[in-house]
Amino acid sequence: MTSTSQEAPRTTTSHPRVVLAILCLTQLLLTLDDNVVNIALPTIQRELGFSGPSLVWVVNTYMLAFGGFLVLGGRLGDRYSLVRTFAAGTAVFALASLLSGLAAEPWQLIGARALQGLGAALVAPAVLGLLTLVFTEPAARAKAFAVWGATAVTGALAGLILSGVITEYWSWRWVFFINLPVAALALVLLPRLLRGIHRPHGDQALNWGGAALLTCGLALLVYALLSFGGDGGRPAVAAACAVLSLALLAAFAVDQRRSANPLVTKGVFASPVRARALVAAVLLSAATFQGFLVLTLYLQNGLGFTPLEAGLGYVPFALGSLTGVKAGERATVRFTAGRVLTVACAGTAAGALLLSWAASREFGYAGLLPGILLFAIGVGAGLPAAASAAARDVDERTSGVIASLVNSSQQLGGAVGLALTGLSLGGSGHGFGAALAVCAAAALLACGWAAVVARREPLVSPSS
Repeated sequence: MTSTSQEAPRTTTSHPRVVLAILCLTQLLLTLDDNVVNIALPTIQRELGFSGPSLVWVVNTYMLAFGGFLVLGGRLGDRYSLVRTFAAGTAVFALASLLSGLAAEPWQLIGARALQGLGAALVAPAVLGLLTLVFTEPAARAKAFAVWGATAVTGALAGLILSGVITEYWSWRWVFFINLPVAALALVLLPRLLRGIHRPHGDQALNWGGAALLTCGLALLVYALLSFGGDGGRPAVAAACAVLSLALLAAFAVDQRRSANPLVTKGVFASPVRARALVAAVLLSAATFQGFLVLTLYLQNGLGFTPLEAGLGYVPFALGSLTGVKAGERATVRFTAGRVLTVACAGTAAGALLLSWAASREFGYAGLLPGILLFAIGVGAGLPAAASAAARDVDERTSGVIASLVNSSQQLGGAVGLALTGLSLGGSGHGFGAALAVCAAAALLACGWAAVVARREPLVSPSS
């Protein structure tokens, strides 16, 4: 046995705030790239000559690669160390961002976006896994998860605003180039600050067959949801992909039971709290994504806002989400994550109902504000609480794969939200009130699952 494997890993760093800042800045890049290209799409279409149907793949390719490779990314982190996986993923993400900004043909941009999604799938589990290892004390972990959650929510909002400003005053290419300095900073500083925090577990052989089954199954499931919820819907394609996805995932489940080295470590789902928290995260993410998208469409198509005005219209949402994050952080330390998640999901559902009521009666932007604030506070408190509940009792050997499952639940929830949006808006694309009512229903389902989590969770959060 080598000296590396004999040494106990460090669980602290002398610069925890710097580490938290770098990890959250990197997380910001990932969430920005989920949304930052949306407003730039018309300009990209004109300059690169995209056809209408192919333009959607600028967004969908990133989501497919990100969602499909997340669990594999987490498992690689557990085997080769989260710090190394973070560095490799950040380098891939930076290279893909450069290639995206330099793209001269549609296929070049789509290929670069797929590579960007792969890099993100390596980085995201490492970010969350490192947070759980560096911040082990309950109050410190609650604060770290709160900052991580605020970064995820505000990153999505900032993506819309940045996209409008950059596209209007510079070039859409800078939507991708802005990633490079942050990625370079993270690559230089973080491996030094976290040297020795997480050692590789070379004894954990990778099950590449299981990885292929899970990656293809998840990618096909996301693709089925995107196809089902796209413009006009493609139910035949969606149904075929869904059936094939379920077959692959069933084969993966059989492989996991038989394999001596399962991709998802045995015991990860033994905790009923973790399993139910992940389901609640899927439902809450679906409600969040759908509400976010429907509100964006309503501001522009219903109220006539320009893209930049619509982006600025989300400033109250950002303020509300930050308020929810702070309130959720304090409440999690006192009441546990499951209880906070239950209340947060109920608040999200109530906010969506208020938004549905205001949109149905065409009250205008002022009439939307109470619903926006309540919805945002619920989301801000709920997403970090779901992640915190799912990460209970995490240890060094499973931190990466558990973090990847948390991220996968959010990506899958986003795809579900997109499908729900396409269905609930109807053929006219203007059924905003009904779509927001469906969003409220998803949040209520999340509330029900979260209540089960809360009943099974000990009152006092563990220290790790």
